[in-house]
Amino acid sequence: MFRGLAALFSSGILLNPVALLALVLGLIEGGKFDSEQLVEFFTSWPIYALAVFAAVLYNFTLARRYRDESETTLDYAKMIVNSLGTAVSFMVINTLAVLFINFIVW
Repeated sequence: MFRGLAALFSSGILLNPVALLALVLGLIEGGKFDSEQLVEFFTSWPIYALAVFAAVLYNFTLARRYRDESETTLDYAKMIVNSLGTAVSFMVINTLAVLFINFIVW
């Protein structure tokens, strides 16, 4: 378990603001909600809208991708694909944080 936590910190995943937001939100959800509330929370759309919004905001402001090395033209297709991947990673990290808290508490 400690090797897994050490790998989490050494990989640099927590330097990604979207991953950090998902982790903090997941820890809060896991601590505050019971199982019925969690099911209701994950079956409603606002959490997914938050994931997409945070991913798009991150990829279009902090993690821009350019077509050429002169950094004049943005590569919108690559940024949209990266946004989708970031949104999926948000949901995975959030879900795993909730499961971790529930495993510790139960």
